[in-house]
Amino acid sequence: MSDPKAPPPNDLATSKGWGLKPRHWILMGLTVLSVAGFWLGRVSLPFGIQLPQPLKSEETRHAMDPQERLVIEGIGFGTILSQIEIREIDGPVVAEALKVSSFETKTPLDFGKRYRLSVEAERPWLGQKTHQEVDFETARIPAIESPLRQALAPGGSLTLDFSEPVGRITAKGPFDLQTKSDESRRHFSLLSKSEEVTQGQTFTVGLDWETMNGIALPPFTLEVTTAPALGASIPMNSQKNLGIAMPIQIDFSEPLEAREKVGESIKVTTEQGQALSGKWVWFGKQHLQFRPEPFWPAHTTIKVRVDPKAARSVQGGVLAQPIEASFSTGPDRRIEVYLDRQRVEIYENGDLIKTMKASTGKQKTPTVTGSFYIYARFPTKTMKSTGLKPGEKGYYEVKDVPYAQYFHEGYAFHGAFWHNNFGHPASHGCVNLATQKKNSRKGVNEDAGWLYHWASLGVPVTVHGTSPPKDPVMAGDGESLPLTPP
Repeated sequence: MSDPKAPPPNDLATSKGWGLKPRHWILMGLTVLSVAGFWLGRVSLPFGIQLPQPLKSEETRHAMDPQERLVIEGIGFGTILSQIEIREIDGPVVAEALKVSSFETKTPLDFGKRYRLSVEAERPWLGQKTHQEVDFETARIPAIESPLRQALAPGGSLTLDFSEPVGRITAKGPFDLQTKSDESRRHFSLLSKSEEVTQGQTFTVGLDWETMNGIALPPFTLEVTTAPALGASIPMNSQKNLGIAMPIQIDFSEPLEAREKVGESIKVTTEQGQALSGKWVWFGKQHLQFRPEPFWPAHTTIKVRVDPKAARSVQGGVLAQPIEASFSTGPDRRIEVYLDRQRVEIYENGDLIKTMKASTGKQKTPTVTGSFYIYARFPTKTMKSTGLKPGEKGYYEVKDVPYAQYFHEGYAFHGAFWHNNFGHPASHGCVNLATQKKNSRKGVNEDAGWLYHWASLGVPVTVHGTSPPKDPVMAGDGESLPLTPP
């Protein structure tokens, strides 16, 4: 028989810890599993922030491609990116997001900016949090130091200069352009084949370029102008009966490069193709003369041809087509002036046909001596002193001077109606001849008019200081001689 005072068996077992009810064991097991799972999860499950590859390298972080999309992801199951922010350092926020599992920038960043990326990640059920902050820079766009409007240089080249080294450059235009760089990769030349270029045009060249580490930079364009076609003219074209000393003059529309070699490519021949000798002489930067040596043959047609490649302007232009001209010479006519005798002798085909009295320059204003040719002719001309103003000593102005034929600078043959002292020096340097124009004297010869109608452009003029030892037989002053002297 049991003791009524003894405690119940279950209570005794509980109080002594000899046994637990099933529910207690379940609760204890769940607790142990939770603690173990929490500990194992924090220790063994991956957790963190996956940054874009360029941000992981110190080198690429300082020159990132701003056009590359940045992708940021949470690492590990259940990881949430609780806050993402990209902002310009000391500037505005450019991209942000809250509570996402991954993030990708939607628009490109700017070139040449400094940014800061801040990311916070968490895994709430394991109580995990982490934060990362990275500063980075996008690649700079080198400054273009050469003009964006250029004229194609002679030979077909353009130049590009940059503030810092540049990688690959490719050009796209209406013709092929080859790119060449110096060692610094800051200075480039774009070279074209000149024969591909159309003269006098404006066109656009597009340029793609990249940084030294291959980041594509925003393309840019050049506005390119090509040199206008070179122009040239030969004023004496189609003229007839020119004097045998008349030089060929070619007038170019602009200065030429390598002009000392231009004459080598210009052909001067007779109509039958016989080459003629002479000397090329430049007057100024745009006027080229060919002087025959000694003279052109009389009664001959002379032809001139300037090929397109014979000349190139300093801008690079060439002739659009060949320039051709022809002219003809008249008889072999020459004028000899003797200052010591104050005479002018006229020769045709080697014969002395006329002698005239003249008045040449006075002692203080002498007539120039040497070999010349008539380069300009005027029926009447106003003549005045050079470099003097009205009222100054030596100033003069005479209107309607007849039959002026210039042979050197301001020196000319012309009629003088204001005096009749021919045979003695009386002029400011010109060769005065008798004339009936505006002259009230009777019996005056028309020497100036005769010479004007007999002569032509290009007739040789030789002014001698003294006569040769044996003077030729002269007729009376102002008289004509037979073609063959007696």
